[in-house]
Amino acid sequence: MSHSQPVSEGESEPESNLPARSQPVDPLRNPSYPQRIHIHERPRWQEVLRRCEDRIGAARQKLSVLGNVPNRAAYERLHAQMLGARDQVADAAARLPGEAGSLYEEDKHRLEEAV
Repeated sequence: MSHSQPVSEGESEPESNLPARSQPVDPLRNPSYPQRIHIHERPRWQEVLRRCEDRIGAARQKLSVLGNVPNRAAYERLHAQMLGARDQVADAAARLPGEAGSLYEEDKHRLEEAV
């Protein structure tokens, strides 16, 4: 049986050895909760979504003008895939500004693949 007492990190180092904090501690913010640093990117992702919707609008116009051609089903399928990709872009664009760390990278990859 060990005779040593558990010691917290705060008690193990004297105050003079602790690094100086560059910012004051905010009592309303949990330090273990990741800081949201991508909030400023919201307009960028909204612009990506708008471009996707513009492309879908152009494809929809072409589809309506196309009429009854033999390979119309292929164009309709492509249009449906574009709608699904737009939904993925919209979902990722809404989430990205609030994500942090690996979740941000994962959502960004999904958005890029959908585009």
